[in-house]
Amino acid sequence: MKHRTPSLMAYLALGLTFGMLTLQPADAWLFGLWKPKKSVVKMTRHTLVIFPFDIGSVSNLPEGFGEAVASDVRTMLANSDFYMPFLYRSMLAPIQRAKEDNVLKSSDMEPPFAEDRAKTLKLAQLLAADYYLVGEIDDYQIDRTNRVAEITLKADLYDAKTTKLIRTLLVTGRTLESTSGDEDELRDIAKGVAVTKLVAELLTNLPKTEAKPTLSKTESTKSHSTTGAEALPPSLPPTINTPEPPK
Repeated sequence: MKHRTPSLMAYLALGLTFGMLTLQPADAWLFGLWKPKKSVVKMTRHTLVIFPFDIGSVSNLPEGFGEAVASDVRTMLANSDFYMPFLYRSMLAPIQRAKEDNVLKSSDMEPPFAEDRAKTLKLAQLLAADYYLVGEIDDYQIDRTNRVAEITLKADLYDAKTTKLIRTLLVTGRTLESTSGDEDELRDIAKGVAVTKLVAELLTNLPKTEAKPTLSKTESTKSHSTTGAEALPPSLPPTINTPEPPK
């Protein structure tokens, strides 16, 4: 009997340790010290094609200024959680394929864009964009005496899938009086102010969409490891193996 006592005590100690380890997670869950992972709602980014801004009736702007405005808008939206912006280019592969297939004419691929809604909608849908932005430089003024430049931008945001106009934006950027620099520098400063306001407007009231929840690893594993009746399509009932009747 004396030789069995140490072995019995060892078993008792081992059982006690195992019981404590088993109860610890249960106690932690019971008192809120450990919480199960929940589904995380992650915002989906939506593609936004930005067309070069039309110059319109403004005559005292350099060539390529509309493309520069669109490029600045794309740059400022690059870190957006909602939009995934890209610039329209006639050399994009889907546009070139549409031209080769005689779906597009050369005039359908080039500016102006803001005044032809049917053209920009067709281009945006060929690029499989969720949204598209078209705009124009509505006004540009330069006061060389007081060294003040002022630019007004007008832009329309469309849903490429529903074809509906979401918002019309009108913003003005203006330099402070007696700002140092030549006319090109003053114009660029005013452009930067106007684009900043435009992007702020775009990000203030976002289009309403449904955010899809992202499952945690544990939930994702459970949803993909179903067996038996859960793994069958709804139209197919589970097969039940019943014993054959005695002959």
